[in-house]
Amino acid sequence: MHDPLDPLLADGVIDEIVARLKGGKEADVWLVRAGGQTVAAKVYKARQARSFKNDAAYKEGRKVRNTRTQRAMDRGSRFGQAAAEDAWKEKESDALFRLHAAGVRVPRPVLFHEGVLLMEVVVDAHGHPAPRLVDAPIAREQAAGIYADVRRQAVGMLSCGLIHGDLSPYNVLLGSQGPVVIDLPQVVDAAHNSQAEKFFLRDLEGIRRFCLSIDPTLAGEGDGREIWQAYVRRELAADFVPTGRAPPPRREERPAPGQGGHAGHGGHGGHPGRGGHGGHEGRSGQGGRGDQRQQGRGKPAATPPGPRRPEPRGARNVRVPEVIRVERLPHGKPVAAAPTPPPGTPRPPGTPRPDGTPRPEGAPGRRRRRRRRRGGV
Repeated sequence: MHDPLDPLLADGVIDEIVARLKGGKEADVWLVRAGGQTVAAKVYKARQARSFKNDAAYKEGRKVRNTRTQRAMDRGSRFGQAAAEDAWKEKESDALFRLHAAGVRVPRPVLFHEGVLLMEVVVDAHGHPAPRLVDAPIAREQAAGIYADVRRQAVGMLSCGLIHGDLSPYNVLLGSQGPVVIDLPQVVDAAHNSQAEKFFLRDLEGIRRFCLSIDPTLAGEGDGREIWQAYVRRELAADFVPTGRAPPPRREERPAPGQGGHAGHGGHGGHPGRGGHGGHEGRSGQGGRGDQRQQGRGKPAATPPGPRRPEPRGARNVRVPEVIRVERLPHGKPVAAAPTPPPGTPRPPGTPRPDGTPRPEGAPGRRRRRRRRRGGV
């Protein structure tokens, strides 16, 4: 069986293999000696051996620079599948270098060689490999501080345009300097993934619920949405701290004018159309006060326009223009004839001709009309 660490030993990248540190659903971590120090070597498993196989949602928005390789990955050819595996492994190395440079608490990357990632070993206060958050003994008074620290790391990642995507107590180590975020091959691009908001809210809520199970008084239920809205408004910085207030409703959820508004600046919102002491509708004069003024005059309040229903064909009262026929008499004087009735209208007996002469009754009159239509005199 081929050992993935053999190429690193042959190339002199590492000096020796010390021991196997841990195994996961995506990779195995080994302790190795390289350059006189002990580092962690992360050896990724093949896609067939990974339990984390549903990675299509995480790969959305990922691109490689080589357009030919990208087309092969999109087609799913054999070469494209191999290139996608390499891109999946390299993504964690790129994210670690980027986040570590931005000050996010992640393992310091050392080298990525032949599909193996070398990085520092995260240790606890006693110098031993740091335990996962789910395995560490956490006191109740420490839960709020740990949640705030992990939230700060998530904000720092989002400031760099990245989302962990699978953040949980199993992917956070309790190091000597604080919680350390690990396992980033499924990292999500916040700007190019349509499910980025869902991934971020799920990550932060998972950590909050874990800390809530330790400290039931923990707050911060709306922190994720407040942080995301700050990111959407391009107001998010690495030192952003959510205020704990509920974010404003979305545009489609805002109340219509005249329906009470929302309580602004601590307003009660109980007075119709006023929005409390500071509701926007009542302050601008376009809300319930205008409706009350109209109701005082005996006029019904204007209802918001709804979807316009299509009118049936012929429902409008369209006025048909009148057609006036002008004929010339032999002496050259034009005479305006009476308006021509619509086609199909029966003429009563004795109706005069357009020139004023009496029209004979019976069949001869009908024959003369036919000849006149054909151009006869």
